[in-house]
Amino acid sequence: MRKANLILMAAMAAAGMTMATAALLAPAAAVAADAPKIGAKLAKRLRAAQEAVNAKNWDEALAQLGEAAAIEPQTPYEAFMIDELGWFAMLQKKDYAGAEKALSEAVASGYVPEADLPQRYKALTQLNYELKIYPKAVEYGNKVLAVSPGSADMGLIVAHSLYLQDDYAGARDMVNKLVADAATPDEQLLLIGLRSNYELKDRAGTMRSLELLIRHHPAQKYWVDLLNNQLYETKTDRDLRALYRLMAETSTLDTSEEYSEMATTLMTGGFPSEAKQMLERGIAAGAFKGDNLVRAQSDLKRAGSGADAEEKELPGPDAATADAQSGDEMGARGKLFFSVGDYAKAADAFRKGLAKGGLTDTDDANLLLGIALARGGKGADATAALSAVKDPKSAEIAGLWKLYVDTQSTPAPAAAAPAN
Repeated sequence: MRKANLILMAAMAAAGMTMATAALLAPAAAVAADAPKIGAKLAKRLRAAQEAVNAKNWDEALAQLGEAAAIEPQTPYEAFMIDELGWFAMLQKKDYAGAEKALSEAVASGYVPEADLPQRYKALTQLNYELKIYPKAVEYGNKVLAVSPGSADMGLIVAHSLYLQDDYAGARDMVNKLVADAATPDEQLLLIGLRSNYELKDRAGTMRSLELLIRHHPAQKYWVDLLNNQLYETKTDRDLRALYRLMAETSTLDTSEEYSEMATTLMTGGFPSEAKQMLERGIAAGAFKGDNLVRAQSDLKRAGSGADAEEKELPGPDAATADAQSGDEMGARGKLFFSVGDYAKAADAFRKGLAKGGLTDTDDANLLLGIALARGGKGADATAALSAVKDPKSAEIAGLWKLYVDTQSTPAPAAAAPAN
């Protein structure tokens, strides 16, 4: 998780603090008539502390404030002035506990101008987060968000603080709210949402989080998690083939089991040339070892025989564009072209088969048409075909293919700053 940038926070808070104290330390003639008076002895120390702060001499500033704090009695306003200068000086010395105590007392005094409160709340949010006092980080962060709902850094701290308190539902809700308001949600924010949904055992939420990560911060590691999650829920051979094809497309096929199962579903589904290609790819990648390699080579030989038969079945130049007699015959022709990797002719055949009607498996035809168009670089047409898939489970796979198409047509954003 990326930590709050306390140096940046200090720089932002400095301007507000200086404006709040400058008039109060000015000559009496410049002080507003209703401003509380400061004793002369204490005012001298405060002026010296202010001069040290302006010179960035933090040790001297704190020494002067220590002398001021020893002067008694003090009015509430004088105590506020010591805290107001002190928290900022302590922040520079990385005394975060001291800075948090002084700033919280300054805010509680009621003397901080209303316009400056959001900046002070922001500083308290970051200080409490740094100190791992997460309930207070949430409390002050929500105060900032109440006046600045679009404050992404505050939302990130609040969401992570909720997560670290095991309030996964609260963290998820905060993430969802911030994501809805952001054109490009922060990657770390989306990861908090992902982990929260996982802890809540919310599969649908987990999948949505992964899809958002891929859409806004595309990376192979997110595809691995997304597709492996989907793999556990995929039951039919039709859907398995479409999912494994997407795993191949995103280079997330890894194990010998995945390559073998993909090849098996392709062979039983009537795609021996495609099965041959995937086995060759798995063997070349070193996925198969020992006995698994022996079995893969045997499967490759069988797939090769089927691929040879497919080559002989391919229609000639004239027959390739002729209409078959039924939708299923055009669908079978589309599968043949798909298997050998001729996606333009496959798409043409599937379209004609769908137009004729009477297909035994319309969803399979639309899935294959969408994938063929995607592989042919026809993103908009691919999305339209994939959107026509009706079966709920198959539509989930089609939705993942649409996500893939979208990420191929959208430039990737600049890399996010690394987490500390």
